[in-house]
Amino acid sequence: MQHEIPPLFIEGNSVEDIHDIKGFEHYAQNKLPMNIATFFSGGAGDEITLEENVSAFDRLKLVPRVLKNVEKRSLSTTVLDQNINFPLLIAPMAFQQLAHPEGEMAMAKAAHEHNIMIVLSTLSTFSFREIRVNSNVSSWFQLYIYKDREITKNLVQLAEKAGYKGIVLTVDAPLYGKRVKELYNPLTLPSGLEVKNLQDAGLDLKGISTAKLPSYLASLLDPSISWNDITWLRSVTSLPIILKGVMNPKDIKIAIEHNIDAIIISNHGGRQLDTSLSSIDTLKFIRDSVEGKLEIILDGGIRKGIDILKALALGAKAVMVGRPILWGLAAGGEEGVKRVLTILKSELDLAMALCGYTSISQINEEILFFPNK
Repeated sequence: MQHEIPPLFIEGNSVEDIHDIKGFEHYAQNKLPMNIATFFSGGAGDEITLEENVSAFDRLKLVPRVLKNVEKRSLSTTVLDQNINFPLLIAPMAFQQLAHPEGEMAMAKAAHEHNIMIVLSTLSTFSFREIRVNSNVSSWFQLYIYKDREITKNLVQLAEKAGYKGIVLTVDAPLYGKRVKELYNPLTLPSGLEVKNLQDAGLDLKGISTAKLPSYLASLLDPSISWNDITWLRSVTSLPIILKGVMNPKDIKIAIEHNIDAIIISNHGGRQLDTSLSSIDTLKFIRDSVEGKLEIILDGGIRKGIDILKALALGAKAVMVGRPILWGLAAGGEEGVKRVLTILKSELDLAMALCGYTSISQINEEILFFPNK
């Protein structure tokens, strides 16, 4: 369904005039330069997985309960014993100042106001310290393991020193995926934009132009990473370790053996391996393999509060949201991100009520239609 999106930022209009995530996407795609919009919104290959991440949620149908007295409702929950106001974490996303000068700072402040968690990207344009000084948001840090283990170790220790509460290790990117649209519309970073955490960790970027920085950073990824690196990571931090990018039941079994604290089911937003299974279909596929030994967070394709409800019904503890946050950021900085979070929260609240639930803990698969059962 197509929406008529009102023009923004003319007299009398604001982000409050946008009422769904599609509206924010429409606005951001029309505002941002093509190469930046492509970087944020594009996927790998023919973008089959990118599209499936969203459409698979819509194919999963609801069979609501009724007459359940839903007058009073609560959306609060916990993720690894951290209290949040509703079951959503903001995903790690690189170079957020490309969307708006407030960048990750706007994301952090909006998340703090909503009392949810953020996962700060290795490629953040604000540093650990800057975000902690300006916001009391509860935070995890997303980590890539680089060929230079000393820089990797320094990143972890900087995050721990700054008060971050978990390390989210991205495990599905030993190499940078083939993102065809990016090849036709290459990302070039503006002068002055920095990857401060990496630089604070000891990465020397002298002589690397901003035009070449994205490809240079991709070249630093270590394709030799293995389960042995989990043992190494545990030797340099006492923080919980969360694996982002797990999709196969065999890997879940190994993760349990390595005492991983949680997994994030993710295909990297469809940006790494095209035709990989959608995130919600992966959750259906692997959930029995977890055996209650790991908390599951689902990442990829969330565009509506109803999507969050479906993920929780299939066993996710919470969801992670990326692109909608960037679209809100592009539309209105901190206020745009707050508005996106408000929309998703209110849609989840409504969907819960209409399905007969008054708390997050009640949600289960009885409201899902499985045609083959």
